[in-house]
Amino acid sequence: MTLAAGGGQTPYCLKLEGPMVYECRQELERTIIDAMRRHSCLQADLSSVREIDLYGVRLLGLLQSVGSVVAVSPAVAEAAQRWQDSPLACGPGRDARGSHAAGF
Repeated sequence: MTLAAGGGQTPYCLKLEGPMVYECRQELERTIIDAMRRHSCLQADLSSVREIDLYGVRLLGLLQSVGSVVAVSPAVAEAAQRWQDSPLACGPGRDARGSHAAGF
């Protein structure tokens, strides 16, 4: 797992490269939390992520909640689509497609 972070920009661009999987959780969490502490606005570039599992999809959700994801690799796009289409993506206030019920 290689992590690269661009500096001096607003918003701060965090580039993740390599696997975004559970086995790399300590390095991923340390890097993301450090970026969140240092910068009020983040952009995540996931265009070089070559592997992602459910853990990585959850981190993707975290990154989207604190900033924006500006680029994704085919592996990330496929995993996100599979999760969104999964019945497991349903939760309170969401329908079977993962969309918010009642327009929320």
